[in-house]
Amino acid sequence: MDGLFGKNNLNLNSYLGLAENDYLFAKAGMETFKSYGVYNSVASTAAQSCEKFFKAILNQKFIDDERALKLMKSHNLRTIFGKIQEKYDDWDVDKKDVKWLGDFYFDARYPGDDFMYVGEQDALEALDILNRVRRRTYLILEEDEDGIQDNGLRELSFD
Repeated sequence: MDGLFGKNNLNLNSYLGLAENDYLFAKAGMETFKSYGVYNSVASTAAQSCEKFFKAILNQKFIDDERALKLMKSHNLRTIFGKIQEKYDDWDVDKKDVKWLGDFYFDARYPGDDFMYVGEQDALEALDILNRVRRRTYLILEEDEDGIQDNGLRELSFD
């Protein structure tokens, strides 16, 4: 397979692969929706990507933690992130950022009383949070049990 998934040996059939796929889709959406002026798909996809990056960490680094593995069925980014912070507390996002991003998961996708329109600035902020989560996720996944980072994922671009 050519492209990101073939070149870097990312398996699309994994939380990390799907997170990366959603990340690329959200980034592309900024340009796609520019003429439309509403960025709901960007924000909701950023939230989904963030969830999958978090679940990639749970899936690989919390395999012996029953409570963490139960969170694999959750969509609550703040709760999932809180669990991850118990082991990996060095993040440049906080629970407030993650909660804000997580609100787009439903509120930007489905009609109803809580529906919201997402403008360009909120979409850019959602992507910024996602970029920071993505960067830290790869650093965590590269660490072995001794804290040494190296599994060949460093060649991915973080722009």
